[in-house]
Amino acid sequence: IISSPVDGRMMERRSDRAAETRSRIERAALKHFVEQGIAETSIRDIANEARISLGAMYNHFVSKEELAWQMFIRGWNDFGQGMRLRANAEKAFPAKMRAMIEFVFRRFDEDWLLVTYIFSSRHQHLQRVPSSRGNPYTIFRLVIGEAMRRKEIPQGDLDLKTALIVGAVIQTIDSRI
Repeated sequence: IISSPVDGRMMERRSDRAAETRSRIERAALKHFVEQGIAETSIRDIANEARISLGAMYNHFVSKEELAWQMFIRGWNDFGQGMRLRANAEKAFPAKMRAMIEFVFRRFDEDWLLVTYIFSSRHQHLQRVPSSRGNPYTIFRLVIGEAMRRKEIPQGDLDLKTALIVGAVIQTIDSRI
């Protein structure tokens, strides 16, 4: 079967519409999840907010829980990757920490709804998150451990040092929320 340029353009438009619909669903879900909570939000709430039918909703996501998980894990991994890139661009520990923390707060300013969702729902999702090197907590832990090995900061309990830094960041986000 030979496809024509017209077929290709139609497929592209269909793909663009699907991506736009998916984006509307995700933004609607974020709004409801942050305002009401995941458990209190219904699929109908999200579909109504996104201005789509329930059938269209299920064409994109098999369940509300899967939608919540997909948005969380994508955002969580994006945070980890962004933090890793910023840390790797710096040489010294203070600059690495500053770059990572600035990244987190810049993302909050750019999309407070997404960041609020990720940080406020993390306890619901973290047991499903693999302890990969893309995890934001792991990125902080790696940078702190590296700084101790290079003697940039005093030796000590790596998990405690990581918890103190991550806790300060999370508390700041929580207070801004």
